[in-house]
Amino acid sequence: MKKLFTLMMAALMILTLAAPVFADETPTGSITINNVGSDAKYELYKLLDLESYNVDSKAYSYKVNSAWTGFFATEDALNYVTIDDAGYVTWKNGVADTAAADFAKLALKYAQDNGIDPVQSSENAGEFVITTANNVTSGKFSNLELGYYLVDSDMGALCGLTTTNPDASINAKNGSPTLDKQVLEDSTNQWGDSNTADIGQIVYFRVTINVHAGAQNYVLHDKMTEGLTFDKVTKVEHVVPGSAGGTELATAGTDYAVKTDADLGDDCTFEVVFSEEFCNHLSTNDKIIVYYEAMLNRNAVIDGEGNSNTAWLSYGEDHETTYDSITTYTFEIDIIKTDSQNTLIDGAQFRIYDAASGGNEVAVVPLLEKDETTPVLDANGNPMYRRAREGEVGVDIVVKDGAVTVIGFDNGTYYLEETEAPDGYNKLNTRQSFTIADANLNAIFNGEIYSTGSGVHVVNKTGSMLPETGGFGTTMFIVIGSVLVLGTGVLLVTKKRMSKIVD
Repeated sequence: MKKLFTLMMAALMILTLAAPVFADETPTGSITINNVGSDAKYELYKLLDLESYNVDSKAYSYKVNSAWTGFFATEDALNYVTIDDAGYVTWKNGVADTAAADFAKLALKYAQDNGIDPVQSSENAGEFVITTANNVTSGKFSNLELGYYLVDSDMGALCGLTTTNPDASINAKNGSPTLDKQVLEDSTNQWGDSNTADIGQIVYFRVTINVHAGAQNYVLHDKMTEGLTFDKVTKVEHVVPGSAGGTELATAGTDYAVKTDADLGDDCTFEVVFSEEFCNHLSTNDKIIVYYEAMLNRNAVIDGEGNSNTAWLSYGEDHETTYDSITTYTFEIDIIKTDSQNTLIDGAQFRIYDAASGGNEVAVVPLLEKDETTPVLDANGNPMYRRAREGEVGVDIVVKDGAVTVIGFDNGTYYLEETEAPDGYNKLNTRQSFTIADANLNAIFNGEIYSTGSGVHVVNKTGSMLPETGGFGTTMFIVIGSVLVLGTGVLLVTKKRMSKIVD
């Protein structure tokens, strides 16, 4: 019996030695990010190692991950956490949980400045699996060592901090910001997608940026066509919605900087670069409203496609909002000078006013090429004019060959005053009105005859020729007078003879 027991024990020992030996597997976890962006990049940074945890008692034992020793030795990091002599990390007493977002941004900046690589990235094949269920698109990182992770997105909004115990799920805070650009129509004082203006007039713009939480690297870009000359950013407002909100003016040089360098790199006219500190205080549903000005210049497109102005926002890492454009229109008039038969006549001169009498002159000057000396000619080879800018002295509009073109008018009613009539024609004694309403006032000719169109048509009439002493007219009066005198004499003689016969 003892021998049998001894044989059985020996066999059991042999079987035990023959069995495969399995090492204890290190537990792993996962992080699922809900509402992921379609083109966003997500990265994980492991800040702390999780040695052990108890979900029921909410007890967790963390130690600093070796890649982040330098960060947790900084004074900035130690404002949020405490590290005891054994190396265990706890959230500092008195620091609110709401400060976690600021801590996350601080850690992310340290990683970027010190070249700390993420432990997993959505750009690495197989590390980030995207699925869609119930209209929610989610991405999942798996096979993660247990720990405390910083989750970042290149959309410019931090996703957050989370612990794998073993699995964690967070909602992405990386909704894309949006942008709305508008221009002020001065006749109605309303903001919209288009306006009309005079050449030389200041045009007012505003761009509204709708913010999302975790805003990073916000830069407003604006591109103007050749007909607009950027002047300045007048103000930037930070609008916080809700009853506890309000509007604050951002500070130039601290909250934002305006760049107008020729080498901006993206062919834009100017940029408004918002500081990191300013972005850190932005929250979802906040608004940034940027107001700025430009002048409609002599290179403006007349009617047609108008003068466009496009804005967009870059944010995060290489992300941009959709582009939003407005258009500023300006118009031209043809002044037509004819006689009563619609035949073009030369030599009249005019000035334009804003009232039927009195009022202010609407000054115009010759339209010149960029060299400032060569006149710009119309299709018939005649010099053209444009609305004058502030400070320029207006001149008389000289009508050559019966027609002249003046460009750069806003919508409105104007009054044309003839300052000099063509030789032999009577000058107009009242101003002639014309109205521009979203269209040019152009004329059509048939040779030297004004045909059709809506040009500003001015008709001059000739006066009657008066007689002159010693001239043909005087001679005619003498001849006619002599005839009448002779006729009267003959009549008297005839009457006398008739009276004698009667007697």
